[in-house]
Amino acid sequence: MTEIDHATELILGTAQFQSGYGVVRDTEQAHQSDGIDILELAARLGIAALDTAPAYGRAEDTIGQSGCGLPVHTKLDPKRSPAESLSQSLQDLRRDRIDVLYIHDSAEVLRPESRVVASASELVGEQVGSLGASVYDLPEFEAAVDDPRIGVVQVPLNLFDRRLTRNLIASAASTGTIVYVRSVLLQGILAADPLELVGPTLPLRPYVVAFAELAERVGKTRRDLAIGWVKAISGIRGMLVGAESVIQLRELVASFNSPPLDDGLIAELEALPYPPAAQCDPRSWTIVTSP
Repeated sequence: MTEIDHATELILGTAQFQSGYGVVRDTEQAHQSDGIDILELAARLGIAALDTAPAYGRAEDTIGQSGCGLPVHTKLDPKRSPAESLSQSLQDLRRDRIDVLYIHDSAEVLRPESRVVASASELVGEQVGSLGASVYDLPEFEAAVDDPRIGVVQVPLNLFDRRLTRNLIASAASTGTIVYVRSVLLQGILAADPLELVGPTLPLRPYVVAFAELAERVGKTRRDLAIGWVKAISGIRGMLVGAESVIQLRELVASFNSPPLDDGLIAELEALPYPPAAQCDPRSWTIVTSP
């Protein structure tokens, strides 16, 4: 069995445990594994932690049922007070401690007098290791990094969404802020059949085609290239990936363990055209399900 052997952490996201998550889904493969099977394999393969949230259906409860002992990062339920949200998450997870508790409503970090941030920061201690913020754009990222109460920031980063520059990541890391990145495969789009991209994701098709042509030319999978590109950025503590099946999880870990990309290939990847940031925001997409 191939285990993770890179200093950067690989974190398993559990949003895929809820039905209907993602833009491009293979429904046949999605039904091959339930969440508990995926969690058991994650522990054996050396996944560093689990990322979850009350908003992810029964994901927290699935983690609790599984008995998986990996560290857990979860998020606040915006419909509850921070204390109530934490209490419910601990109950569902069958835990007495959460390693990272994220503020899920990213707009809160922009409010200087945010009661949510203030209340959540008071929870850090016996039951919460660190307070984090799950953000989307640069003003939110910068505000979170500047807030001494927030020790962890999670942000989207991939070949198509490059708003978070290497310099910004290095600067954040130099302050002691832990940076985790998500959407490394842009909810599967970077590895998808371009013909599956329709509706709001149709404008991404030419960029995916160009990426696929480069991958074919250099003899690597797009998954390997997308993960390798992120892995090469210093200052990132870890990246989140999601799996719909044990097969997908094994593939993702294999890509993560692939040899580092050489500088010339990274330069080629960074020379690829990439879309406007607004087209890379999953909040504006609809779900496309493979037949």
